[in-house]
Amino acid sequence: MSERETFEEEKHTIEQLVAQGYRICSVREHLEGAHVTWEHPDLPGENVEQHVGTAAGRKWFSHILIRQLQTRRGA
Repeated sequence: MSERETFEEEKHTIEQLVAQGYRICSVREHLEGAHVTWEHPDLPGENVEQHVGTAAGRKWFSHILIRQLQTRRGA
């Protein structure tokens, strides 16, 4: 699978989780990408772990995280 196809899958998963109301609660960066933990505010303990391996995917979830933090601060 090409890196572009991999990114499209990662982006699709991220967008699905956001649409379902999940929020990023933690990110663990490592040499092979990042593990993002998503939590749903209405479903305590219902966490989803996602591996994001492409640079574009990491950039995309960072964009989501920044938007999430801005919303939390009311910016």
